[in-house]
Amino acid sequence: MIILLSGELMLELTDLTDRLMKLNTLNTYNYILSQFFGLMILTVIYSNYYIRLSRQLRWMIYCYAVLVLITNVLYVQNDTKVTFYFNIITSIIICSYAASYFMKIIREGRVNRDLFIVNIIVFLFFSIECIISTTFNFLISNHLNWVAPVWLFRGILLLSFYLAFINLGWGVGKIRIR
Repeated sequence: MIILLSGELMLELTDLTDRLMKLNTLNTYNYILSQFFGLMILTVIYSNYYIRLSRQLRWMIYCYAVLVLITNVLYVQNDTKVTFYFNIITSIIICSYAASYFMKIIREGRVNRDLFIVNIIVFLFFSIECIISTTFNFLISNHLNWVAPVWLFRGILLLSFYLAFINLGWGVGKIRIR
């Protein structure tokens, strides 16, 4: 979890620095790296703490993540025509992790409050990410009055995502899973 939080923090700080210097060139690549990094680390976290993922399935997801990273980096030709349709699948994969955990809760009838809260936030955040990936060109190229509520809601969910994982990280030694 430290790797997830520090990696995402590094990407956010790079984006902030880029915006403060008025370069605005890295944010597209930061989004690509964030999706890649999130899928890789969340796959590890979910396979260790939440649900059992077979080794073969994990390697398929890792290969998919690398393929999407390479494809998205090569596809970005200029800053005006950017689409991240592969990230829809990435968001759906991560949402399926949370859904699998919810099914596990229903099957076992036992729930850990911190793990449950993290899963709710993960599911909400990546559901919104799926919608944002679908409409990314619209959201980056239109007037802020139109798109600000979507970005604001995403920002609130992103902050909740980080806070939920920080809270979970503080209690990792206390959590008994499986």
